[in-house]
Amino acid sequence: MNGGSRCDGRVEIYSNHSWGRVQDSLWDLNDANVTCRQLGCGEAVTAYTNSKYGEGEGPVWVNDVRCEGNESHLRKCSTFTLNPHRSDSIGVGVLCSEHKQLRLSGGGSRCAGRLEIYHNGIWGSVCDDSWDLTDADVVCKQLGCGHALRLPLPALAGPDSQQIWLDELECSGSESFLWECPHALWGKHDCNHKEDVKIMCSEHKELRLVNGKHRCEGRVEVFYNGSWGTVCAEKLDLDVGAVICKQLDCGTLVSIDYDARSFGVGSGPIWLDEMECHSHESTLWQCQAEPWGQHNCDHWEDAGVVCSGQSLRLAGGNNSCSGRVEIWCNRAWGTVCDDSWDMNDASVVCRQLGCGSALEATGGAAFGQGTGTIWLDEVKCTGSESFLFDCPSSLAQSDCDHKEDASVICSGPELSPTVPPTPSEPVAGSWDPPSVIDQAIYEEIDDIPPDDLHTQSRASVSSSIDSFNQIEYYTSHTLGDTDLGSEYPEVDSSSIQAPALTDYDDVETETIDPQSGHLLLNRGPDGIFTLISSSGDLGTLGHSHQQIQDVTSSDI
Repeated sequence: MNGGSRCDGRVEIYSNHSWGRVQDSLWDLNDANVTCRQLGCGEAVTAYTNSKYGEGEGPVWVNDVRCEGNESHLRKCSTFTLNPHRSDSIGVGVLCSEHKQLRLSGGGSRCAGRLEIYHNGIWGSVCDDSWDLTDADVVCKQLGCGHALRLPLPALAGPDSQQIWLDELECSGSESFLWECPHALWGKHDCNHKEDVKIMCSEHKELRLVNGKHRCEGRVEVFYNGSWGTVCAEKLDLDVGAVICKQLDCGTLVSIDYDARSFGVGSGPIWLDEMECHSHESTLWQCQAEPWGQHNCDHWEDAGVVCSGQSLRLAGGNNSCSGRVEIWCNRAWGTVCDDSWDMNDASVVCRQLGCGSALEATGGAAFGQGTGTIWLDEVKCTGSESFLFDCPSSLAQSDCDHKEDASVICSGPELSPTVPPTPSEPVAGSWDPPSVIDQAIYEEIDDIPPDDLHTQSRASVSSSIDSFNQIEYYTSHTLGDTDLGSEYPEVDSSSIQAPALTDYDDVETETIDPQSGHLLLNRGPDGIFTLISSSGDLGTLGHSHQQIQDVTSSDI
């Protein structure tokens, strides 16, 4: 009971007109072998003495079974006695060699991918010799995935199975299980893994966003029954949008397009309408909706969404703009394999994180080995992509391990970098509108004394970075040889560098002495800005938003 087939599960015995449990704290492979043989399930692969299959609800009929292993029935074991009064031991289970399972692997859903069979304790594939649509229909029917489609599958993710179990299948179409079809002996074949059977069933579903600037925004499209279609925006609310972003690993919902104005009208069927989600669903089709293809919409009502973006971070470096590349996917942080990793890939990572330009693209776990899943392999960016997931790549293959984790070193923001996110709050690399205060502003100020700073005219904003704790102004007051780092430990002067003047086209560079010093504003944890003058004196700017406006620019 409670296993994957009649040859896998919790052991129960029928006695006194009802099914009851077998409990035995010393259950072993000999006992399991007798059970498998009695059921015609081959030999025992594993004997379980735990709650793998759950505890049964019936009475306990048997305790303390002792078999030699060659008995034909469990009742013939020497110490087998019906004893319903003891219940101090635990339920038992077996996995027998004739237990078989079926799955489609690497195709993006349980209804598409490489055909694999679990037999004799090992997953193996099926050779495509003599394979046809009738055979594929048996697989789709067995998996509850509708009928087989005559559609090719793209290159599949994940490693091939080591074993090839079946060859030369000839199904009639009436079989309930694939192994009921005539076939060659188990494990006998003349194939290699290039000939593995791949199937797409009609219940295979995919989700994508199209016509946006990147993969995390665009018109919502769903693949179903062999074709791509759209989603009606009628009654599509924030919960539905949140599920779409979550399913695509695109962060949080930013906005919804209800009238195809932003991302254009689609074509083909309108697959989903009248959707209702509760935000806890992991896929869009787990939400309530009208039956597939039933709607009262036109394509000018095609829904679009904008998500915050893929979550990305750099770990193990000395700041958030250098380190091991890590991706938040399927609710877990993982790494990227360094196969084909180069400066184009690193440039996309640095741009996505707001970390300037790429200085190095390193491999070989240069910043230490990561943990968890290696999400991507063979990344091949052109360098112009907005997100790392926009680049051609494949899921990591079996030839990658964490010794090959990819890393980057970026030039970094001119001001303090953001704090890397924790796994429970994956926000790095996601797009959020910059707050009014949290912007880095470069501004030319001509010979302004520190005490008159708030009375001067405001200059234009020339650059912004999402997160910072210091604002840097160019002035004609030189700092001389003052060492801010020694006098004020909270200020690391070695890490504060002025950007090249040529990088900011709104600065009148001909009027600025390249040897000029700086005025620094340091923002403390309480929100107060502290002015560090050229002489090293500290002045405090007030709390209020209006006072900060006076100091910076009218654009804030």
